[in-house]
Amino acid sequence: MKVNGVYVKDYMKLDVMQHEIPNEPGPNEVLVKTMACGVCCWDSWLYRGVNAPGPYPYVIGHEGAGIVEKVGSEVDNLKPGDKVFAAYGGNDMMSEYFINRKDGVVKLSDEVKDWASVIYEPACCVINVVNSLDIQLGDHVVLVGAGYMGLQTLQVLTKGSQAGRITVFELRDDRRRMAEAMNPTEVADPESEEGKKLIEDIIKAGGADVVIDFGATTSGFELADSLTKQAGKLGIATFHRGDVTFNGTKWHLGGLKVYNLSPFSNAHYPELLPKAYEMIRKRVLAPEEYVTHTAYYKDLEAMENLFQRACDKEDNYMKGVVLFTKE
Repeated sequence: MKVNGVYVKDYMKLDVMQHEIPNEPGPNEVLVKTMACGVCCWDSWLYRGVNAPGPYPYVIGHEGAGIVEKVGSEVDNLKPGDKVFAAYGGNDMMSEYFINRKDGVVKLSDEVKDWASVIYEPACCVINVVNSLDIQLGDHVVLVGAGYMGLQTLQVLTKGSQAGRITVFELRDDRRRMAEAMNPTEVADPESEEGKKLIEDIIKAGGADVVIDFGATTSGFELADSLTKQAGKLGIATFHRGDVTFNGTKWHLGGLKVYNLSPFSNAHYPELLPKAYEMIRKRVLAPEEYVTHTAYYKDLEAMENLFQRACDKEDNYMKGVVLFTKE
């Protein structure tokens, strides 16, 4: 059947275009009527033609949420009418309908009405980050970057982990204030005199047990690398879209453990999705607190503004959501 989807038509240019999807889901798939789809940082790069799946135009979106329309013959955990979020298995979810593997979607509460508040794919990534790093009792954990993903990770660290000392480095004042509200041990601007002194003190003390890079910049990576102790854990939780370099001698002699925290590094990632939802239900995670911008998918002016803010992070942008309903 033909469905309308949000396409990147050209460099920083969106359009609503049609594409074909199967009329029926496969045996282990579900057909979902889309109600909302999150704008991932990856989508903002696709908007600029970076890491594109091919030549223009191309449909985007992998943070969908909606209502199950049809289920495949071997799907026994979902039924038509169920409200779900998708967190694994497709990149065409910014469409009126999408088909996804059954283990890539999770049933939501029947009471859901605010669809912008149930974009939970990034929260699943956060749980994967914390789970993969296996933080031990009393570990000193450093976050480099307190954006949308960093703040959610901080929620888990402060509410549901064994971390001891928690240090956050963030350049933006507004995000530092949000981080401070969760009461980590310390929050600092790494470029301030206070921040530079804190960095120096951590390095002099031997470094932190676990350092997580959310900076998506060379400087952020270098800071995270410099703060990791001997035999410590350096987690790359961001998508570096260019080359970064490291000191091989330091990494070898320092016994550094480096973690690629992409969901694709976890062969059992789909099994984690319902567990992540339980963390949300228990309010260890509250992703909806950071949704700042929304736009209806057919309002191209609003859509362009949303995606431009996703790129430049102006207007206090933290997280954008594309809506497929005006209700």
